[in-house]
Amino acid sequence: MNNKHIIEYLEYFINSENINFAVLLKGNWGSGKTFFIKNLLEKWSTPNIAEDEFIALNPIYISLNGLSSKKEIILKLKEKINPFLYSKGVKVASSIFKGFIKSTLKIDFDYDGDDKNDSSLNINFDPISIFKADNDKIKGNRIIIFDDIERCKIPVDEIYGFINDFVEHSKCRIILISDEDKIIERDAEEKSLAPYLAFKEKIIGQIFEIKPNSQEAIEYFINLLSNETKTILEDNKNLIYSVFNTSNKKNLRVLQRALFNYERLLGMIDPKLKEDTENYKLLTKSLLAFYLIFHIEYNTGNLDIENFQQLFLSDEKKYDFQNYEEAIKSYSLLHSTKIFTAENLLQFISHGNYEILVSEINNCYIFRPTEERNWEKLWYWKFLNDSDFKDILPKVEIEFFEQNTLHFTEVLHVSGILLNLIDNELYDIKTKSEIVNRAKELFSISQDLEKVEDLHLILRGTWRKSYASENTLEFQEILNSFKDFIKLSQAKSTSDFVEITLYNLNNDNIDDLYESFKKYDWATRNILERTAIFKNISAEKFSEIIFNLNNEAIFNFNGYLNYRYFPERTYVNLKIEDYHKAEFEFINSLRINLIEMHSSLGDEPIKAKTVKNLIEDLEKISMRLNN
Repeated sequence: MNNKHIIEYLEYFINSENINFAVLLKGNWGSGKTFFIKNLLEKWSTPNIAEDEFIALNPIYISLNGLSSKKEIILKLKEKINPFLYSKGVKVASSIFKGFIKSTLKIDFDYDGDDKNDSSLNINFDPISIFKADNDKIKGNRIIIFDDIERCKIPVDEIYGFINDFVEHSKCRIILISDEDKIIERDAEEKSLAPYLAFKEKIIGQIFEIKPNSQEAIEYFINLLSNETKTILEDNKNLIYSVFNTSNKKNLRVLQRALFNYERLLGMIDPKLKEDTENYKLLTKSLLAFYLIFHIEYNTGNLDIENFQQLFLSDEKKYDFQNYEEAIKSYSLLHSTKIFTAENLLQFISHGNYEILVSEINNCYIFRPTEERNWEKLWYWKFLNDSDFKDILPKVEIEFFEQNTLHFTEVLHVSGILLNLIDNELYDIKTKSEIVNRAKELFSISQDLEKVEDLHLILRGTWRKSYASENTLEFQEILNSFKDFIKLSQAKSTSDFVEITLYNLNNDNIDDLYESFKKYDWATRNILERTAIFKNISAEKFSEIIFNLNNEAIFNFNGYLNYRYFPERTYVNLKIEDYHKAEFEFINSLRINLIEMHSSLGDEPIKAKTVKNLIEDLEKISMRLNN
């Protein structure tokens, strides 16, 4: 059993006479130090004895986390000791309290069990003095455990001087628990004049390092969860051991939180999935393994875990998750990409965002009625047997080179897979150049490129999968071509949108200009109104449209122009930009055309005035743009 020698020594320590030193239990954060000592507290406690004339002490456990003064420690000691000074049926002899001096403690007594105080006693009470003198009225194990010393805010000389008073002058056993490395690091940073190591030599007589007892801790953590989760975890206990031990993190607190959060995630999954019993078991087992891996790695500082799902990592990246693959391969799990994407799981782990992740899990491969596409199967070529590989590869080749049905995201995946197979000497029917050129050809005829919105996400991977060969020169050429085709497609789409919007202005939709041009333009990576939207518009054609509007619509259009070309009136941090100035020719030509048309409005005085105001404002705008 882990730490057996420590338990044996502590038994010897607490039962020895005339001990004048403390024992230190050290270990990294999350190593199970607190868990270890608390499991011993019950064993060391004094059983209830039906006698009236003594105080039955039990071990006192105090966390020093966040405490900033000795006074706070004394208050915690009083809180712990108070229950020991009386119990139902106990008559407290005044002789017990002889020598208790300093601070006052009020104790209320309920002798007859009617929940009413039968008497109360104010005593001058020093919590240290109760441990100093021999007194046959005080029974039980006199043990004080100070935990989280590295998180205590009291200066080193004060806290260890306080503890030393117990070590040298009390009749109790002192056990200290800390992450010793953190204390030494703090001493070095603060250049302490009263270093920890000096006090350590004076106070501590024996040091043990706590090693995580993962099996015992996992049993304990599982029993804290709901019955449904407990059943799943009990069935997969060996898998949990395997993942945790493989991680080599030795951090039981992180593991405990991982199991609690896994239970929370299970509670969000569509309960209808449970109707398919066997597949639900496969899902929960697979999700458990991968959730633990991601949670443990991320919460111990390994941000590279986001690359865990990638099968095609290049050597220079040196990401190595082979240890986990070996640990879990015997458990017949789904591949993690068939359940979730790494980004969405990490969003849940780091920020609690669950909507997209839960949707992925609810609609994962195992419950999806449609079969995987051929290229999806080939993406997992490392796991295929040879007969399946030989059957699938020609089908994917035909789909890529002879058909035009692949979505552009599938083009990216298939081209990457074929390039990767060439690099692994598993494909030689086509050359890399032929693959690159075919990918470009398929992009050129794609009908969906203008609809791309989240380009940065697409470039990182799609279909819950990274791109094979993504770091090769050939695949980078494919990606660059893909981005160029998107820009061309969206530029035409944007141009069409602007022309349709402006050439279809009427009395009813003038005010829609404000919202219409707040549309994001993925071709320029900007909001449309922050691009030269009027640059390629025909001033002659547009002046006819404006001239035929009613007076209110012309007035409102003039308002839009002032909003656009005097942006500082609306937003103090905006000013005239180059994209505004690129529209000078249009604004000036529009002004000239409207001047010529204005003469025909002799019998329409209101409209003549409205158009004249527009012309005057166009002149101001022209002058502004031409500066």
